Amino acid sequence: MTATTLPTADPQFSGSETDRLLDGLERLAAADLSYELAMTARLRFLDWTGCVLAGAASEKLRITALLNAGGDGPAPIIGTDRTSAPLTAALVNGMHSHVAELDDGHRYGITHAGGPLIAALLAMGHDPRMTSNSLLKGIVVGYEAALRVAIACQPEAKLNGWHGSGVFGVIGAAIGTGVALGYDRSQLNAALAAAATSASGMVKAFSEGSELKPYNAGQPALTGLASALTAGAGFPGPQGILDGPHGLVQMLRGSPANPTAFDVSTPYCIETVYLKPYASCRYCHAPVEAALNLKARHRISAQDVARVEVETYRLAVHKHDHTEIEGPYSARLGIPYCVGAALALRETGMAAFTPGALSNPETLRIMRATHVLEDPALTALVPARRAARLHLYLTDGTRLTEQVDLPRGEPEVPLTAEDLHTKFIDLATFAGLAPETAQSIAAHILNPTTSILDLLTKMDKD
Repeated sequence: MTATTLPTADPQFSGSETDRLLDGLERLAAADLSYELAMTARLRFLDWTGCVLAGAASEKLRITALLNAGGDGPAPIIGTDRTSAPLTAALVNGMHSHVAELDDGHRYGITHAGGPLIAALLAMGHDPRMTSNSLLKGIVVGYEAALRVAIACQPEAKLNGWHGSGVFGVIGAAIGTGVALGYDRSQLNAALAAAATSASGMVKAFSEGSELKPYNAGQPALTGLASALTAGAGFPGPQGILDGPHGLVQMLRGSPANPTAFDVSTPYCIETVYLKPYASCRYCHAPVEAALNLKARHRISAQDVARVEVETYRLAVHKHDHTEIEGPYSARLGIPYCVGAALALRETGMAAFTPGALSNPETLRIMRATHVLEDPALTALVPARRAARLHLYLTDGTRLTEQVDLPRGEPEVPLTAEDLHTKFIDLATFAGLAPETAQSIAAHILNPTTSILDLLTKMDKD
């Protein structure tokens, strides 16, 4: 079996960043998907589906109001027996993908590309132009589009207050949908331009008790799909939307990017995302893993823990060091709570954020005794490493230390296909699907000869 290969980008290319990116995306869209790349897209779809099922089960009451306002249509709302208009379905499924904080991400791009992208694509699954193969190709190219721009803009965009999932997710959703629907170069350029002018998402939007973080995955699905549909309707866009002082890249990062950041090459971005084993913000994962390692190695009980000190990099401290929580959303974003749940309950998945877990006295005691500090030496390692050093102080005076440089799920320490299958089954059964139904869905998604579009009705939940 051969890998997908593309002509090498010309290192002397003198065109714009926009042209450089679109040239590469066009080449990738025109090439036949290798078996390996197609299976990678199927694994991303499986992971996304589990996240959406869990999110739908967690937010079924509040989402009903959105669905009732969104109008009828053919697009499925995963995890329910409802369908809706495509734009509404993109919004809701995109939001659901991020509720559990288990969706994939990228440490160099500092963004979650898969949630908005696949939500937008699935909303158009009824369109006769979309096939299972074009859906998979849209997934691959959509990841590439979102993450190439994200990598070019980060970390400056994050430090300027932009939330990457909203800002870059819209680009992946627009380009991925356009590729899946067979758009030509001018239409893809228009979709990119519409997405760029729609790009938004603020870190401040999910601070201070806000529960809007999933919206930053839903709105780029909606606006990315709207961007693609606008382009497909015949509205042309300007050339060079990413370029220059008033282009998207410099507006987000405040300075020009390295032009080679826009080169589409192997490994493709879909192959370099991280996949989450723990249901919390990725900044919490290295400390959580360190806590789990120490707990297992030394057979520590919650009552043994006097206090915890976490040293980590700067981005993981700001907005993630709080020692009080206001509900599951703030708990998933807080290193102290997540470390407390790992040490007290040995829970890191959905069970760590139930009402009972959120009020567990030992978890809350350890949370309030956990201090998160920046280590400039660890900050200097980012993004090559996202490390945390955890010092565990026991009641008998013992101090134990564990450092995790890269948590599980990064390409260097990957989750296996079996791990992802188990994760999916756990999330699907959490959402109320029968185990045999969950197994059937997973088998369908991962069967290289089946159409993903054929299984949508199997993901309804009565």
